[in-house]
Amino acid sequence: MKKFRYLEDNYGVMEIDAIDELIISALTSDARQDVSEIVDFIRGFNHKITNFEVESRIDKLIQNKVITNYTITVDPKKLPSRVIRTTLMTFKISQSLPKRIESLKKYLNDAPFVIFSGSTKGGLDWITVRAFPSEELADQETDIYRNLFGDIIQTYQVYDFVPTKSISLHALSYTKKEHENFLKEWMPPFL
Repeated sequence: MKKFRYLEDNYGVMEIDAIDELIISALTSDARQDVSEIVDFIRGFNHKITNFEVESRIDKLIQNKVITNYTITVDPKKLPSRVIRTTLMTFKISQSLPKRIESLKKYLNDAPFVIFSGSTKGGLDWITVRAFPSEELADQETDIYRNLFGDIIQTYQVYDFVPTKSISLHALSYTKKEHENFLKEWMPPFL
């Protein structure tokens, strides 16, 4: 059985296999589902497993902090309008850049409105996606952000984003086999 390695905060590295990946995928799509539903899902990928084994694996994933909490997914179409703002940046080179990036990370990690943020490789250095209840608050945060970090910003591009699909982190835990199955369903008949 092929094993994968995932880093965990302050706990080293835990090896997980294809079944663990499927459990994480199932729980990410619906954390309230019953263990028997997860077992049926895993059996759909030709793995023989019992309810007890799945419960034990979930307990181990929680104990090792691979699973840190259970959350909900909200349909943004059912809530008042939100401004989803995407920011693309490149940085100026300076001796203080590493220290300033640590400040940037702290700000973005602490900010409750940040959906996703991280460094990139290639033409951009950083991408951030934020959600605000109004354009006024989005603009206010943009001004504060540029004032706080303008000393390290080379280019700063802002785009308001209109999602056509609800925000879901399930895509991050989708397994290779699930990807392959989806692509097979949509593959044109001429390939």
